[in-house]
Amino acid sequence: MLRQAELSLEKSFAGKGGAEVAAEYQEYWITKEPQFRVLVSRDGTAGRQAGLQYAVFKPETGSPFFAIADTISLHDHEATRLSGAVVFHFDAELGPTADRVVPNSYLSLEQWFRGQTAVVADRWSECERALLSGKFVCLAANNCTLGVTVELPVNIAVAVRAKKLRSSKLQPLLAKQKTKLDIKRSGGYWTGLAEIAQRNLHGIKTLDGKAIALVGCGTLGSHLAKFLIQSGAGVSAPLTLVDGQVLSAGNIGRHYLGHSRIGEPKASALAEELKSFHPQCDIRATVGDALAQTTVLADANLHVDATGDWNTQYALNELFYEDGISADAILHCWISGNGAAVQAFLNVRGDKCCFRCLRPSMDAGPRFPALKPGVDANLAPATCGDGNYIPYSVAAPATAAGLACDMAIGWANDKPGARLRTIVLDHERGIERKPTSPSAHKTCPSCLARYGS
Repeated sequence: MLRQAELSLEKSFAGKGGAEVAAEYQEYWITKEPQFRVLVSRDGTAGRQAGLQYAVFKPETGSPFFAIADTISLHDHEATRLSGAVVFHFDAELGPTADRVVPNSYLSLEQWFRGQTAVVADRWSECERALLSGKFVCLAANNCTLGVTVELPVNIAVAVRAKKLRSSKLQPLLAKQKTKLDIKRSGGYWTGLAEIAQRNLHGIKTLDGKAIALVGCGTLGSHLAKFLIQSGAGVSAPLTLVDGQVLSAGNIGRHYLGHSRIGEPKASALAEELKSFHPQCDIRATVGDALAQTTVLADANLHVDATGDWNTQYALNELFYEDGISADAILHCWISGNGAAVQAFLNVRGDKCCFRCLRPSMDAGPRFPALKPGVDANLAPATCGDGNYIPYSVAAPATAAGLACDMAIGWANDKPGARLRTIVLDHERGIERKPTSPSAHKTCPSCLARYGS
């Protein structure tokens, strides 16, 4: 049967070039064994020979999965450790050798391994020690991520499960039976939070390592929080959500949270929801008035204001300049005129123009309006216990969140670009504006208080 499988694989290779074979090699390697995930970053596994675990994880919702991780303690997951694990990194491609497509026994695995390029073959002794010690071995190459384990003979497997056989005795015992050993093959995928973010931001920095405080977890902030997590926030520095309101029934038509979260505090409910998106994210919630959370804001590298409320925006602008606040930047984002346009403004520490410079006087309109003259937001009247509200589709907050996320990534890469940006969704009501970096305004009360005339 094994030979028939090999012949079938060999036929499937016929007529394919080397590059095509290399790109598809993982598909030939995998069997009916469950595929596995790697929840550690590539940098975090390079050269690491201890501390990694191979386990089966069972989330509260969703299907169980097998994974390599540096801890079996994941949010809302039960875990059963199966063995230790080792990841071998190769700056090379793995593929078929002259005499076989894939190995099916321990001896053929050794022959296959030694038939690879020298950079791979030279590490067989390390790999063998790990395999004969009962560890799950991951082979991470440029073109594939392969898993392999030794299938223990029944009597030895029983002794290991009963803890009657020490791991130190396992390697010499299996070494004597190499000609009889079978192997199990599986394919793997890198699904650590850092890898997920980096995959789509290839060649540029993610938000990994940036402590971010997101103020406002309403319609705009809820979508933005998800985008920030997918861009690397919460990997090695926390994403902190700050909001004092609860989710109402009227919110869910355009909020990221749904029906099951009605009545819950927006900040904590959103944090829990995003932890289910990925169990490794470091996301924290502070339920309360943002202006009273100076400790949270003091510890952040970036403040993100998604409140959309002018009074709160002004207050956060002032707080950014207070003693004890060392954030590198503050990013404001908002929606104008029933979703006709969205805008975002980035204030990097040292810039001359602050948020208040955009509208020095509340009696006058903004210096860079997003709406055409005479266009204003229309209020929908209160119904069924709801207060008046400004109706707009979910496209507006999602667009604003995307704009703000893009500007945050630019800031993280030391390429902040134009500080004020506008995206128009309704071209009959919104004003097209080129990205710009506004100058400070001579009558800005905030700047006058700080710097004088």
